[in-house]
Amino acid sequence: MQYSKFAKDVGIVGITQALISLGSFFLLPIITKTLGSHSYGVWVQINITIYLLTPLALMGLSMGIIRFLSSEKDRDKIRESFFSVIAFVILTGLFISSLVFLLSDLLAMYIFKDITTSYLIKIGAFLIPLSAVTQISTFYFRIFRYIKTFALLTLFQTFGQLFLTLIFLLMGFELLGVIFAVLIVQSLLFLISIFKIVSQIGFKAPRFKYIRDYLKYSVPLTPNSLIRWVTDSSDRYMVSYFLGLSQVGIYSASYAIGNLIHLFITPIQLILFPELSRLFDEGKIDEIKTYLSYSLKYFLLITIPAVFGLSALSKPILEILTTQEFIYGSIVIPFIAVSGLLAGIFQIVINITHLVKKTKFNLYIHSFAALLNIIFNFFLIPSIGIIGAAIATLISYFFMTAICLYISFKYIEFNIDSIFILKCLISSSIMSGIVLLIGPSSIMELLISIILGIFVYFSVMVLIGGINNYELNFIKKLSRNTIAMFV
Repeated sequence: MQYSKFAKDVGIVGITQALISLGSFFLLPIITKTLGSHSYGVWVQINITIYLLTPLALMGLSMGIIRFLSSEKDRDKIRESFFSVIAFVILTGLFISSLVFLLSDLLAMYIFKDITTSYLIKIGAFLIPLSAVTQISTFYFRIFRYIKTFALLTLFQTFGQLFLTLIFLLMGFELLGVIFAVLIVQSLLFLISIFKIVSQIGFKAPRFKYIRDYLKYSVPLTPNSLIRWVTDSSDRYMVSYFLGLSQVGIYSASYAIGNLIHLFITPIQLILFPELSRLFDEGKIDEIKTYLSYSLKYFLLITIPAVFGLSALSKPILEILTTQEFIYGSIVIPFIAVSGLLAGIFQIVINITHLVKKTKFNLYIHSFAALLNIIFNFFLIPSIGIIGAAIATLISYFFMTAICLYISFKYIEFNIDSIFILKCLISSSIMSGIVLLIGPSSIMELLISIILGIFVYFSVMVLIGGINNYELNFIKKLSRNTIAMFV
């Protein structure tokens, strides 16, 4: 019963992530076909710079409030903790964005390699505090399992940005319009979230009573986020340095498609860590093992065929969604998709180190992976181009996941069903073979290929015993109940 509730929440967030991905699919052709590879490359560089600096504003407090408030019942303590964290993050975010604003000319010359992007960097700097506070405010709904509210707010963010971006581009604002769209929607998202939170728990002026304890837990996690950025995003900087902004745009478009694999781990991780924290505080280790085992199993059930499908459809997807100059990047997608699968396994397993408060290992793992990524990017990008960046990413994630499994299993070891994984691989191979035969050339044919591929995969899984009748009925019931929540 308990896991059924967990699975239902995951299902709600999963549908949300699918819709978000659909929004991202629409946003990709809108920007690439309107602005071209160079401007898209500039937008990507601004995004990854925000992704780099937002963790500095957060100081790890997004994980801190999850760890400490997941089992908290005292409403007064929740109010004090939440608004103290919000106030702290606003101050740190404004400080960092001010530095970016002042250093925008230097960033434009030496990082973006284009001085004309300076004014865009200045405006984009304001996204840093906004990204930080919206993350904290929406995490409130994740912590206390207001999953439907969390899902609706996330959908508002994605489709609000999509709608405003389209309007501003049609009005001729170009890349400036894209940045303004994000600024406006994130501001509205923060205001809506705070209004909803205050209506539930009231408002309390922050006294920073517990902030020292939170920072003691959270600050050691901050380097992990920064080092993780090296593994996830520094390749775009290095592609820009060696190959130019146009190649960044081509690489990033393909990376965005391959990285869709992340949408399958996001709903699990959003619900899993607060639940595991509660169970650990209650001493229910066997239940933690069950949650971890089932979470990994169902993640692989969906992700393995997704990797095969994205790899088979990589070129048609780029042909349909972008322009001819982006097609070369299709070779990148399979490497990034497999990297996403490994990252998902890592995200599930690394929860163990958070539970037992051995977060120093996170720093070691991320540091080693980041170092590998830099070394391989440095040697591979100049010699084989953007495919070298993709290979470097895959190597980094492979070792990061392998080391994480080795360390985490010393504290809590759970079952990994190797026979089930083999059945997923067999079913996915058959599915991808059929999809390759179709060779879609339009958006309708692409949708048909995806639907047919899903049908073939699950049919083969049922035939070879990868999914039993109980699991099949559970998935059907869960799907009906989850969809009903949105209707």
